[in-house]
Amino acid sequence: MIFIAVGNTRTLLARSDDGHHFEHISMATGTPPASILQGQDPAFLHLDEDETVALGGVVPSALAAWRAALPNHRVYEPDPKTFWNAVPGNYQPPESLGFDRRCCLLGAARNYPQQDSIIIDMGTAITIDLLADGRFQGGRILPGIALTLHSLHLGTALLPDIRLHLPAPLWGNDTDGAIQSGVFHLFADALRNAITAYQEVFPNAQVLITGGDATTWQAHIPDSHHLPDLLLRGFSEWMRDQVASTTKAL
Repeated sequence: MIFIAVGNTRTLLARSDDGHHFEHISMATGTPPASILQGQDPAFLHLDEDETVALGGVVPSALAAWRAALPNHRVYEPDPKTFWNAVPGNYQPPESLGFDRRCCLLGAARNYPQQDSIIIDMGTAITIDLLADGRFQGGRILPGIALTLHSLHLGTALLPDIRLHLPAPLWGNDTDGAIQSGVFHLFADALRNAITAYQEVFPNAQVLITGGDATTWQAHIPDSHHLPDLLLRGFSEWMRDQVASTTKAL
């Protein structure tokens, strides 16, 4: 099966034969689907007409573009009801919980059954979700690193548009250094505070980190586990459950 997971900034395109191991690439979400599918590489994106494709994401216009580019293929999109059957919770309204958060929660639930987990997804936005007692308890949403840095530039007259480089100083002696220090410690403190608060209620909750900035940040989050394919694993499990429930209904 081919998996297309559309994020705010990047889109994951993956193939898996077992739902556990993935061959994948990441493309800018704004890239036209037709140009991706017509490219020569990677070979796994050369789709036969009977190829099964799972499509999900958080950008409606990009999802519509992918649907238009795949008219002759069997395209399956995840049903939120299937997710809530696997991971119950009280999020309101239920349909507003993002596709990426659902995938990561389901991936954690299946990777670590009976285990409480704090799931940190370091993407365009940062989400810190709590899966405990077999339920999605809730979470936090923060602006992502790049978004925060860029907003400082856009919202001021003179602050530069920079990228975060770690390790950041405890304090800065120039403008770039001061921004680096401020943004790094802002997020380090926010992540550690969330982990501490969640673990006060669920002391055995492990910390799982995923997303585009996860590699950079994992070293700064004590006792965390980096799971780069967590979203894809959850997406695969979601579609597996959905196909199984549809087959059973027939």
